[in-house]
Order: sequence, then C-alpha cells, then structure tokens
Amino acid sequence: MDEQLIFTTNTTGSVANVHSFEQSNLRQCTISSKNSAVTVGNQYLFVAQAKKALINVYNIAGAHKRESVEQRLPIPEAVNCLEVVNNINGAKINGSSHKLAAFNLPYLLLASTASGKLYIWELNSGLLLNVKPMAHYQSITKIKSILNGKYIVTSGKDSRVIIWQTVDLITMEEPKPIAIIHDHTLPVTDFQVSNATGENLVTSGAKLFTVSEDCTARCYNLALNPTNGIGKNGSPITSNNNTKDQQVGPTLIATFTLPYAIESLALDPADRAVYLGTKEGCYALPLYYKLNGNQIVNLLQPSSDNKGKLYSLIDSALATESERNSLYTMGQLIVIKVLECNVSVLNITMDGTTLLIGDKLGKVSVTEIYSRQILKTLQPLSTSQEAHGGVTNIITYCYPTDSNDKLNTIMATSHHNIAAVQKIPALQRSIYDKRQTNDYHDIWYQIGEEIEDETTDIINPLTNLSDYMSQLSQQETIFATAKDYCNHTSIVKVAETTATSSEAAPAVEVTDEVAQLKEQVKSLTSAYTELRTLHEKLYDDHQQLLNQ
Repeated sequence: MDEQLIFTTNTTGSVANVHSFEQSNLRQCTISSKNSAVTVGNQYLFVAQAKKALINVYNIAGAHKRESVEQRLPIPEAVNCLEVVNNINGAKINGSSHKLAAFNLPYLLLASTASGKLYIWELNSGLLLNVKPMAHYQSITKIKSILNGKYIVTSGKDSRVIIWQTVDLITMEEPKPIAIIHDHTLPVTDFQVSNATGENLVTSGAKLFTVSEDCTARCYNLALNPTNGIGKNGSPITSNNNTKDQQVGPTLIATFTLPYAIESLALDPADRAVYLGTKEGCYALPLYYKLNGNQIVNLLQPSSDNKGKLYSLIDSALATESERNSLYTMGQLIVIKVLECNVSVLNITMDGTTLLIGDKLGKVSVTEIYSRQILKTLQPLSTSQEAHGGVTNIITYCYPTDSNDKLNTIMATSHHNIAAVQKIPALQRSIYDKRQTNDYHDIWYQIGEEIEDETTDIINPLTNLSDYMSQLSQQETIFATAKDYCNHTSIVKVAETTATSSEAAPAVEVTDEVAQLKEQVKSLTSAYTELRTLHEKLYDDHQQLLNQ
C-alpha cells in the first residue's frame, strides 16, 4: 500500500505521492471554497466547480489515472461542499459474503449551497432523494458522515454544528436534526470526529472537535444521554417536563482558546493530539499533556460539573518548560508551533507521523511532526504567472502498489456496454417521489468476488462476540501447537496392535513353528552336553595311561 494526496487551489488541482516526487495536474479544476472535493471509492475524484452548476469527475485510479476531466455531472445549482456515504460492508447474496468490487460507487452523495441548502443523491442511480432547504441559516462549511454513514455532521457560517441521522434525510420530507451545537459565536471553519465504532452515538464514545473564527477550539462527547438522547433505533428521545420538552445533546468536555482565528483542524488517527491552523502558523496540542516530573494529564477527562474545562494556549516561545506546572494550575497550556505560515488547510497521514500543511500562497508543506522539519514542498504544476490562491482541499487516500487495476475490465460482459456501465449516472434535478411504491429504478452496482473461507475474515467483537471469541480460541490453539513444535522434540511410540480375524490363522502357525524350533534347539543342546561330558572323561583316562 502507498499513500497519495490530492490538493487543490482556487484555479488548480494536483495528485501527488506523499513519499515520492510523483505529481500530476488536474485540468480545468477551479474551486472557490474548502471541502469541495471528495474521493469516490479510490477510483474517482468529484470536484465542485466554482460558480458553476457542475461537478467534474476525474479518474485517479493507479496507472489509468488521467489529468483531463473524465465526466461532467450537471446539478441544479452551484455547490460549495461535497461528501459521500460509502458502502462499508461487502455485498451479501444468498447468505454468502462478497468482497468490495473495484467499480464501487458510494451509496449517497451530499452537496451544499451558499444559502445553506443540502442536496442528497443516490449515486448508484442518480436519483435526487431529498433537498433540505434550510439545513443552515448561512453557507455550509463542511459535511462529514460518521459511524459507517449512520449520521451526518454539518457545520456552517451561522456558527452552528448540526448532527443529522442519515435515514431521516432520506425518508422524511422535513428531517429534523438530532442535536444542534451553538456554542461558537462566529462561523465554524472546520471540525473532526475521532475514530470510533458503535451502533449509535450512545455506545460509540466518539468525540467531536470544532474550531471557529472566534479563536476557540472545542471538544464534545457525542455519546448522548441514553435515556434522553438517542433511542435504540437511533431516533432522538426527549424528556417530558411539566413545562416543555427538553432534548439532551452532546456534552462539552473542554474549550481551548488562541489569540488568533482558527482556520483549520487536523486530528491524530490515534486521538493523541490535535493540530490547529491559524494565520500565524500551525500549533500542535497534545491531548495527553505532560507536566514536569513525568506526570501526564488527560485534557479530555470529563469534569464533574459537565460544563467543560477552559484552557488558554500559549506559544512555547513565550514560556519556559519550568513554568509548565504553574501555568497548568492557572488553566494555561504550552503548545509547540510546528510551522510558521498562514495556514488554510490541514491534514495528516495515515500513520500520524507527517502533517500536510496548506497555506494561503498555494503551497503544501509535507512536515514531519516529531522533528518539525519540512520533508518537501508541493506547488501547483502551472506556467501561469497569475496567483493560484490558497490551498482549498487536501485529501489523502491509500491505494495498492501492485498493478491489479481492474478499472478497464469492470463488468465487461460485452464490448458495447463497457463505457455505459463505467459512466456515473447523471444526477437528477427533480426530487424522487417516494410515495410511488411501484416506481422501480435501475441501480448500477458491481458485486465483488465471493469470499470462500469466511473464517479468515476479521470478526467485529461489537457485533458478534461469540464468533469473535470462537475465532480467538482457534487462533490460540494454532499458536500453542506451533509453540509446542518449536520447543519440543517429537517422540514416535510404536504400540502393539491386535491382529484381525483374517490374520489370526497365519499367526497361530508361526507360533507352533517357533515352539518346535525351540524344542529342537533344547534337545540338540542336551545331546551336545552329554557328548562333551563323555569326551572329557575319555581325555582324563588317556592322561592317566600316559603317566603310568
């Protein structure tokens, strides 16, 4: 596996490799806002064009990637943010599991407009399932699907962060959010959700990090109160009081303040640190804060009053390490500046060792976090003398390094329909009428190869604990057996076997013959003894005659 990154500016787009100098240019790529590009199954890249009701599709699949536009998808109006809800699990047909196919389109495509409108398409058919006219009062700044696509999180310039249930956005004509966060006072510029799994927000333990132009970064616990938050089916539950209904939302854990407006946010894959991008540079905030004397404090430990802790962040250049304990007692934390630049977008690699910092000049600095050294700098591939603007998107994705690109052989049942099958369906402009139960529609979906031995797959302990424990038991037996083979010498023991009825007669004959031979040997031995005794007596008589 190798890791690539896609970064875009206002007028250009590039596909590069994190660990090499490979780079290619995306033509006719114009973007006006952040979070307006998204990868689709590691095969395609969707880019919302600036000031155009159009989405450009680029092929980024391995050796078959192309710099030109692969397909153009017209949409009802210009959009500024894109997000997809992927098909996480493989197909299951007639009880047998199938691997994820090479040509695998996500389930949903979400897009937002400058007026706060939210579009939801079924990507496999192109149907427009729903349109939420007033998802936010102002422009939406980011859309993110979490927990295997069960929930959608949106942020906007109206300083709100809203959590939606995906099934509500699809089925309801007027979907209602399950939680609204309105602690920020200025536009929310970015947010991240920790890596967590679970059936719903109650059991997932996921944490939400938000940043805003009000110079604050906040952390929330998304595990809503199980009695007043989300029910077993994922729908919101309110507690009835005598005066009014009250809905319990996410709990604020901590608030971090900086002297500058925060433009972007990156979260460590293991939730060890967060990285804040400002006009003065990128700051690293360790969530496990180290004090003097090797004492470590968990900054996200929930407080008893459920109001959240308040911390003030200080640049390490303005404070000494000896003051770390005293500053912590006053609610102040020392943070390290990773890179000094006007940051616009942040992202982090899969292993959490390299930070990708995009600035307002259109450059991406690939920076090692531990040493704070710039490994390389990526710039747009263009000969134009005009300014390209700041970096608007940085996307990382992994791809296999072997040459098994199956994009040109997908569903190749006949030569005349290959191009038609590989094309992404056109996005509809009118909302699909769900009340017409007999109105069927076609869906292009490829089923992957069948998994022959399901025991080799990893079983999720949260969904099937008994099978998971059985798999662990089998693995333990295999390892114990292998250990015995390595540490001990095998000893082969030969046990006597009982003859069958067909072999009994020959065995009896052999026994009688042995007995006869023994009797003959015994008689011969006795005769030899007598002959020897007689010979010795004759010899003694002969000696006596000679002596006379």
